[in-house]
Amino acid sequence: MLRHVDIYLPLDSRDEPNAEVWPIAKKQLTELIKVIEKCGWKTNVLNSEKPISSVAEGMKAIKKARGSRFIDFMAGWAYPDFTVSPLWQLPKEIPKLMLGSAIPDYPGAVGLLAAAAGTSQMGIRTDRLFVEDFNDHEKYREPIRAFLEHGEYTPDKEEYIDIKVTNADREKAKNVLTELSGSLYGAVGPRSMQMWNKISDADFLRYFGIAREGFDGLRLLKMTEKIPDKKAEKAFEFLVEKGMDIRLGNNPKKHLTKEMVLFQMKVYYALLELRKQFGLDFMGVQDQLDWIEHYPATDLTLGILNNRLRPDSDGNTFVVATEADDGASLTMQVLKLLSGNSPVGFNDLRYWDSQKSLYWFVNSGSLAPYFAFGSHESLKGSWSERQTYMYFKKGGGTCSLVARIPGTVTWARFSYKNHKLYLCAGRGVTDIPTDEIWRERSKNCSPDWPHWYLKLCGKIENHINSNHPMTVMGDHLAELKALADAMDIEFECYDTKKPEQLL
Repeated sequence: MLRHVDIYLPLDSRDEPNAEVWPIAKKQLTELIKVIEKCGWKTNVLNSEKPISSVAEGMKAIKKARGSRFIDFMAGWAYPDFTVSPLWQLPKEIPKLMLGSAIPDYPGAVGLLAAAAGTSQMGIRTDRLFVEDFNDHEKYREPIRAFLEHGEYTPDKEEYIDIKVTNADREKAKNVLTELSGSLYGAVGPRSMQMWNKISDADFLRYFGIAREGFDGLRLLKMTEKIPDKKAEKAFEFLVEKGMDIRLGNNPKKHLTKEMVLFQMKVYYALLELRKQFGLDFMGVQDQLDWIEHYPATDLTLGILNNRLRPDSDGNTFVVATEADDGASLTMQVLKLLSGNSPVGFNDLRYWDSQKSLYWFVNSGSLAPYFAFGSHESLKGSWSERQTYMYFKKGGGTCSLVARIPGTVTWARFSYKNHKLYLCAGRGVTDIPTDEIWRERSKNCSPDWPHWYLKLCGKIENHINSNHPMTVMGDHLAELKALADAMDIEFECYDTKKPEQLL
């Protein structure tokens, strides 16, 4: 057997993030190559000069693959289709390992999980490995050796608990499917950052009886421009009066400005107008990458919409997912209905300590201020500050908070395997940090974004085929299993223990 392994390194499409991450990636790559060579294999780095930053570059680089093994190494956030479409060109029989850098500073692990959504959907068989300290060879040499020698690496098998479904669970699931049937979903913009998180019009209708409407971002912009200044100003004042800490400054490159927030409030009303005009029940908005290249991000807008307490509220949450993630929106709407109109969280699975079962859910958009302290009467505990200039050139804040609602949490996600929709879910409990612990955890992990720390009932990083697990307070696991049964789709639960065992 030819003992050569190809290494492929995709990253962002933007020059500035790549310039920051690439030097770190090269250092990590140097250590990875040492481990591979100690295992008696030779390496062929397909793009040693620069990261893959487009599908076209990926398609060109993949033609240089000659090894009998293939490693897709993501040192930071990587656009998923820089992986999926190029990997599809490889022979099916070539063993493929997706390796993600798990340091909290840069979301390489998030990039891997986002790519897994696409490889899973396309039926591209891959194994996955996460490495945090590349200098500690002993920690990851055995998984690398196993993959190279045997063509696969599978973490130790776990024994999952059985989820009992009652008649009450089945009835609730039936009622939710009845509510979904005949509803309308609206998506603003195409897929975000080339993610594989879209659900076709046909599958929305086939599985759920939901009609899917698509809108161009230009429509939203033109509707935004027509919102009166006074209306946006009033919404801004509402947020401040209800306790949100909006951290303003004068330098638009460094600070959140009032003009940014007022624009975001105009987007808020434009989305509500779009909802009314087309009879929409829930939505998804692209935001990244097209919108944020020219206008303040929609994150603050979306977080507020997912809250009951908001400007001109009808007393209900309005599910709007960021990154035009159809699967996230659909999951959020299901969890909203199961929980009786509770806010639902949009998250990235950013970082974790699997030995402690502690997971960090961190994403810029759609997390409602409710999750700060569980109040429908106040926005206290939430704040908004300018997001990182490197990614958000035109600024805009988000609904930042540290989730501090104690108790059981259910996470869930609709995804695809081999072109078939399935549902995965599990449970956990909120880990409530002190301010000191939160500052320490977040200082190298997007402190300007909302953070939700969870102790989960199982290791999900080896199984979930998405970087976006949705969350809601309470135990709705059996109801979700009943829902999947009623839909005749596969259901997966990775829980190895019950929530009460975590307390």
